Amino acid sequence: MREALGELIQRHVKDPRIGFVTITAVRVTPDLSKAHVYYTVLGDEDDHVNTQAGLESATPFLRTETGRRVRLRTLPELEFHLDDAPVQGQRVDSILADIHRTEATLPGAYLPPAAPEIEEGLRRTVALFDGASSIALACHLSPDGDALGSVLALGLALKDSGVALQVGWDDDPIELPSQYDFLPGGDLLVPASAFRPADVAVTVDCASADRLGRLRERFEKSDVLVNIDHHASNTSFGGVNVVDEHASSSAELVVQLLARMGAEITPDIATCLYAGLATDTGQFAYAGVTPRTHATAGFLIQRGVKVDEISQRLYESFPFEYLKILGRMLDRARLERDPTFVLSYITQDDLREIGITMDDTDELINTLRAIRDVDVAVLFKELEDGTWKGSFRSKGQTDVGAIAQQLGGGGHRLAAGFELKMSLDEAVEAVRKALATA
Repeated sequence: MREALGELIQRHVKDPRIGFVTITAVRVTPDLSKAHVYYTVLGDEDDHVNTQAGLESATPFLRTETGRRVRLRTLPELEFHLDDAPVQGQRVDSILADIHRTEATLPGAYLPPAAPEIEEGLRRTVALFDGASSIALACHLSPDGDALGSVLALGLALKDSGVALQVGWDDDPIELPSQYDFLPGGDLLVPASAFRPADVAVTVDCASADRLGRLRERFEKSDVLVNIDHHASNTSFGGVNVVDEHASSSAELVVQLLARMGAEITPDIATCLYAGLATDTGQFAYAGVTPRTHATAGFLIQRGVKVDEISQRLYESFPFEYLKILGRMLDRARLERDPTFVLSYITQDDLREIGITMDDTDELINTLRAIRDVDVAVLFKELEDGTWKGSFRSKGQTDVGAIAQQLGGGGHRLAAGFELKMSLDEAVEAVRKALATA
C-alpha cells in the first residue's frame, strides 16, 4: 500500500495544495477497517495544512485506486498523519536539520554553518523568481556532473513557469558532454552568444565570477545576480549569495531551493540532481559526504531516480578510446618524492591521435589517485592554446584547494584545479614548490 499510495499521489493527484509528499509507513488496523498513512512533506506550517487538506480531498480516489492496485477485498478507510512519530514521519528538511545538529555534537565532526543565513538566501531567491519575467541560469566553464546536474535541474523546474529562460555555460555551439548526454534538459541549453542580461541571473557551482567566462559581463548586467555554490573558495560575488561550504555539492543546495519554490521534483529533475551528488562525492566516497548527503540522495531516489542506470551511464559507458588514453596516462605516471605526489599528463596530440575528446578524460585522475601511501595526485591536461590545466586530488592529509589558490585556481580541500601558461616542466616545478610549502 505504501508504494501504491506514493505513486498515486506523485503522479495522479493534481491538487496544487499537495506538496512534496513521501509516504513513510502505512499501518492497517487488525480488523482492516482503517489504514493510518504516515507521510512527510517539505515546507512550512502553511504547506503542511494545505497538503493535509489536499490529501483529505483526494482520499476517495486514493482509497479506490489503492484497493484496485493492491487487490484488497476490504477497502480500509484512509487516514493521513503528518509527523506522527519522529522515526516514521518528519518533514525532509527537518530531518536534514536534525542530522546537522547531531553532527555538531559528534567527536571530530564539523560545526555546520548557521542555518538562518542559508535559509535567508534561499527565501530571497524564491522571492526574486516570483517577481521575474526573465531568468538566466549558468554553471562554470567545462562543467562537471555537479554543475550540469544543478543547472539542468533548476532549468527544468522553471521551464513551465512562464518566464523567459536561458540555461547554459560559456560554449558555442553548446551540447552536453558525452559522459552526461543522458541527463534530461539538454533541449533548454542556449549558446553563450545568445545570452542576454535578465531580471534574475543565477550561477551554480561557480567559485568566482571568472568561471563564467564570456557570460560574466552579461550576468553582471542583469538586475540581480544570485550565486549558489558550495566551494570554500567562493568569492561571494553575487548580490544574493547562497554559499554553503559544508554542502557536499551544489546539487544539495538546489534540492533545498526547489523545496522552497514549491516545485515538483520530477524523475527528470531528481536524475539531474542525483548525478550531481554522485559525481561530486566520488560515488559517496569522499570525506565531504555527511548523513545529510545520504538523506538527500534517499529523498531523490524516492522521486524516481534509477540508481543502477545512472551509475552505469556515469562510470561504465566510456568509449573504447578511453582505454587508450588511460593507458597513455598510466605509462607516463611518475612518483615524485620530497614532497611525495603522483603525476601524469596528456596532450592535445594524444587526443587527436587516439580520437577522444577532453570531455571523456574527466575520470582519469581518479585512477591516478588510487595509489597506496600517496596522498596527492596531479594530472596535467594540455589545452588548445598550450595552457596546462591541472587537477588535484587529495585523500585527506593535504588541502589541495589552498594549493590550487596559490597557483591561481581554486576548488575544494580534497579536489581542486588550476591553469598555468608555461611549459610542462615549469608547471610541474610550480606544483612541486607549492606542495613543499603546504
